[in-house]
Amino acid sequence: MEALQDRGGPGPVAALDPGWQAALEYADAMFQAGHEVSDQLYRRLAAAWRPAEVVEITMVIGLTLYFNSFVDALRVEPTR
Repeated sequence: MEALQDRGGPGPVAALDPGWQAALEYADAMFQAGHEVSDQLYRRLAAAWRPAEVVEITMVIGLTLYFNSFVDALRVEPTR
């Protein structure tokens, strides 16, 4: 997790199984904008995860986006 959080290069992500790679790519696309999720990326995600899991992954990403926007607007400093 530390390597992913610090974006320690492509090595840690490349070592993950394709389903997790797709989930991380999906999160990156959603952080840009929901419409940035390509059909190809969605197919890769759906091939690796059950429909309910895709919904859960999407919900967690969406809630994280919401929370980040909320605390950024209120100027809340992150804690360690």
